[in-house]
Amino acid sequence: MIRLVTLLLCLLTIAGCGPSKEELLRQQLLEAQRLEEARKEAERLAAERDARIQSRLNEAREAWDASNYLDDAMIDGLFEGKLTKELRAGTTRFVEFELQAAKYNYGAGKQSFVIVGMRNLPNSKVYSAIFPDENAAYQPGQIAKSVLEFTLKNETELNRLSQTVEKEDGQRWVAAALNFKDYPSLVTMQSSWRWEPGLFEDISWHVSPEKAYEFTNERALTMQIGFRFCPLQRCRLEHQYRQHPIHAIRSDIVSVVIGHRGTDSVLAEFVREDK
Repeated sequence: MIRLVTLLLCLLTIAGCGPSKEELLRQQLLEAQRLEEARKEAERLAAERDARIQSRLNEAREAWDASNYLDDAMIDGLFEGKLTKELRAGTTRFVEFELQAAKYNYGAGKQSFVIVGMRNLPNSKVYSAIFPDENAAYQPGQIAKSVLEFTLKNETELNRLSQTVEKEDGQRWVAAALNFKDYPSLVTMQSSWRWEPGLFEDISWHVSPEKAYEFTNERALTMQIGFRFCPLQRCRLEHQYRQHPIHAIRSDIVSVVIGHRGTDSVLAEFVREDK
């Protein structure tokens, strides 16, 4: 009996030490306040994201309409470190590349393309200096990133037919960027256009052969890419590729516009959503 009484007294004491009604109400109010602040912060971040995406889309469309692209003088200044107002950090500059159509794939129902002037470098150790592995500081070893090279300018010469061609051992000036086909940094609303992860095709348009032919028969499809270049010396490097001296600069891809220059119509848009 004494043990039972002692146990009951202990239970009553423990119950009496619990939070009061006022304390429970205060905790509930604090939790509700925390949830409301989290909701407002999520709304603010979403609004900033939407505004950022729309601003980048508008800028890309304006460049497409005006054909306002990076010229040779700007490229020279970029690699010489003579940065002007047009090339300051955070500025987006645009370059247009031809899309070369492959044979229509009837089995997959798609028209694939290669980006002319782009080179795919999976697991590229040569670019580890400007695209370091963030985990290397915590784990042993360096994992090489997948990088894309976009030719901005190259040395040319006239062939026997008086045609301008790339010099056999000429220099190239390229923009190097993380492979957005492997790292999902670009978003789009046009689900019929999809990046191809392999080396032999870059992007595919999932449409009927009749629709594809309407836009590919004149070879007028192009891709406009918006670059943001890193102006620092540590963002540039030089290497060799098949006797071509390569001058490279690190860049981020901000936007991509696919369009038909014959009609100046835009078929697809991709945009980077983060800062």
